[in-house]
Amino acid sequence: MFAGEMRKTYALSLIDRFPPLPKGRPFPRIDPAELIAGLRERVKDPVKQDQGAASLCCPASFFFCVLNYKPELYVQYVIDLFTTGRARIGSLEVKPGMACRVYQPPKDKIAGVDWVALASLRDSYNAILDVASVDDDIAARTREGEVAKWFRQVGYAGVRDDSNIFVSKGRKEIEAFERDARAWRDVCLFVHTNILYDVKNKLNSHVWNHCVVVDEPPDVRNGRISLNVYTYGEIMRIPKIGTLSIEEFSRNFYGYVSGQPTFK
Repeated sequence: MFAGEMRKTYALSLIDRFPPLPKGRPFPRIDPAELIAGLRERVKDPVKQDQGAASLCCPASFFFCVLNYKPELYVQYVIDLFTTGRARIGSLEVKPGMACRVYQPPKDKIAGVDWVALASLRDSYNAILDVASVDDDIAARTREGEVAKWFRQVGYAGVRDDSNIFVSKGRKEIEAFERDARAWRDVCLFVHTNILYDVKNKLNSHVWNHCVVVDEPPDVRNGRISLNVYTYGEIMRIPKIGTLSIEEFSRNFYGYVSGQPTFK
């Protein structure tokens, strides 16, 4: 679901009115000018958001949907985090810990604005481990049911969660997410990263380790599938050439979450 120009214009106006930063600002090692430039870039083109080297695929998928749904919510969320250290969208409350906020993310691994948006969300919902570095793989992972919960908290309607961590899905779930995508619902898929690479996409896997967003309804016919997804700051075709059989796709497919954007 893509935001209209009026929403983008309003989101950009919020950036124009970026409030003064307090002394002892919450993210002291992230350059404000770079963050503001990154905000503008992502409102104009949400694909620019990129988890980079961090294991923040679920927050990235979630906020890609928000950027395309109500970019003003995303902008206000980042502004509030950067100026006060906490933010709220609907009933989704985010308050990252000190270790997350004082980290200086390497520019060649993740942009400052993406660290603020994505790492803050993940860190806020960790009971024990801190997301304090792009190398914090375990701490950055999202647990079962959390993406669906985030969708509900920010106002999506009719959220569906049909996913497993360890047991792959098949034809029924593929047909279901295809129907949802054609009904203009936002759809996130849980996959193994094998599926992204033509040299690996027919290999078996045993657990999902990545989340992507369906960019447009998949092409499913004659028992085969191809589709475009958002991941790692780009729109990627799966597979890059040709199609996969439903059985081949299912080897690395662990289900989906979908929700209907509501514009109240």
